[in-house]
Amino acid sequence: MVGKKLKKINYILVLFCVVANTAMAQKFTASASKTKVAAGETFQITFSLNANGSNFKMPALNEFDVYSGPNQSTSMSFVNGAMSQSLTLSYIVAAKKEGKITIAPASVTVNGATVQSNSLAIEVVKGGTPNTQNQNQGNQNQQKPTSPSSDDIGDNLFVRTSVNKTKVYQGEQITVTHKVYTRYTLRGFQDIKFPDYTGFWSQDVPTNNQQIQVATENVDGVVYNVAELKKTYLFPQRSGKLTIEPMKAEVVIRKQSNRKPRDIFDQFFGGGFEDATYSVKSKPLTIDVTPLPEANKPAGFAGAVGDYSFKAEISKDKVKANDAINLTITITGKGNIKLIDPLKVNFPEDFETYDAKTKDNITAGPTGVSGSKTFDYLVIPRHEGDYKIDQINFSYFDTEKKQYVTLPSPEFKIHVDKGKDGDGSASVFNPRSKEDVKVLGNDIRYIKTNNIHLHPATSYFFGSGLFYLGVILPFIIFILFIILLRKRREENKDVVAVKSRKATKMAKKQLLLAEKHLKQKNKEQFYVEIFKALYGYVSNKLNIPTANLNKETITESLKLKSVSEATIQQLMTTLDNCEFAHYAPSAVSGDLKNIYDNTVELITKIENEIK
Repeated sequence: MVGKKLKKINYILVLFCVVANTAMAQKFTASASKTKVAAGETFQITFSLNANGSNFKMPALNEFDVYSGPNQSTSMSFVNGAMSQSLTLSYIVAAKKEGKITIAPASVTVNGATVQSNSLAIEVVKGGTPNTQNQNQGNQNQQKPTSPSSDDIGDNLFVRTSVNKTKVYQGEQITVTHKVYTRYTLRGFQDIKFPDYTGFWSQDVPTNNQQIQVATENVDGVVYNVAELKKTYLFPQRSGKLTIEPMKAEVVIRKQSNRKPRDIFDQFFGGGFEDATYSVKSKPLTIDVTPLPEANKPAGFAGAVGDYSFKAEISKDKVKANDAINLTITITGKGNIKLIDPLKVNFPEDFETYDAKTKDNITAGPTGVSGSKTFDYLVIPRHEGDYKIDQINFSYFDTEKKQYVTLPSPEFKIHVDKGKDGDGSASVFNPRSKEDVKVLGNDIRYIKTNNIHLHPATSYFFGSGLFYLGVILPFIIFILFIILLRKRREENKDVVAVKSRKATKMAKKQLLLAEKHLKQKNKEQFYVEIFKALYGYVSNKLNIPTANLNKETITESLKLKSVSEATIQQLMTTLDNCEFAHYAPSAVSGDLKNIYDNTVELITKIENEIK
């Protein structure tokens, strides 16, 4: 215990006594982000000291629920060779009931003398009224949703799947959004499983970066940290009741610990908080899909739903026989454009036709799926004469007007002159498509003059040994598969063993993040990822819940697993260095590459020694 006290004292000395204290006026002030709040509304109380201090004594906050604190920050600056520094301790609180509350001064010892801050007067008005809620929404950027003291996880952490509409036509666009809401500090995600969207065609909205952005949102008067995990556009492919299955997530949050901090040092270093992982699941959603109306449905309608424009054009209207012509059809608009098939075109019988080439230029933007789709038809007239391509009609269902819209193209007239080698009248058939083209001139094969390998007429594959092997082998493979599957299920029943097997794999993933920060020379974040990798590895390997993980538990558990004292001491030293670096990164020295290599070697050593 004495050693731990000394270690924490060293941390304080590094944070507050890096350089000699300069002569300056001592100033210890208390302030609040708001002096008039609603009952239950969160706000911040801040104590600021512009000198080195100790023995900080917080006034009683019996009239408030303390959601977070003390949250510590320090700053130092040099001006004309003189150093100045400040320490800030903040608390996130909410008043329990309305009335006028006076927060007494806090005190701190500076150079042996006790210094007091000013007192604070807070006016608490009735909460829950529409005006108060609107004011809360207008000040969302000033409020910080933080760790509630309540253990009711369901009220403070949940995921929600939402859609912009629940009743649509078949093929109409739906916007679905998956979000996580929390009043805790969001640390990350261990696993996220999105639904399969059965019965829908889906298009995910791309994000500009790989990190999930966290914002604030007011839900029924309560401010939450909100992270949008995914946004997708859905297009129902059949009518009836379609269900969007729940999304599931393993969310890592930092919440207030049930155990009280042992002393002021424990408070300074976040001893009152812990990281915990919770499994959350959204509610399923039912979408009522109405079939497209049969009345007035145009002939040739192919299921296009949305808002479109249509253009058709030919490359030339005067050619010679056997010269190619391109008919280009471009459909532009917003909706299920990805699902539109090539249009049916009635070409003259003397035209040789080929399958249309399709080119997509489709994007998923903030308002939905839009873009263009182009069909390029290649046709070759084989005889001279005057021909025409009949009017082409493109039909779609407009969900805003709730009616079918048909867009016509002009009628194309084409004049074909005689070709260079005649008009091709020697042809004995008029091909209608690429599939009709046959290869001629190869009906007589050359006589083979090389060595010919013949087989006895009585030799058959059916009934041979190879035949029976081919029949039996699939059954043998199937039986082996069943045996392996049962063995795997038995192994997975032991949750402890499964976590232990995956411990090294998960640690390697965390170390990849550390290696990334190593290359970027991000020293502080590098130590954070090394710390997470070691703690996560030990937690999974020894099956110790994160909430119960501490150095004493780790030491005792490793000893029971016959891990050597030297290895345990190396682990403790590395964890201490990481924790020390988190609070005073500038005071830690050493080659980060060596620290990374030693961490990898340490995990390997523990893995080999554990019995």
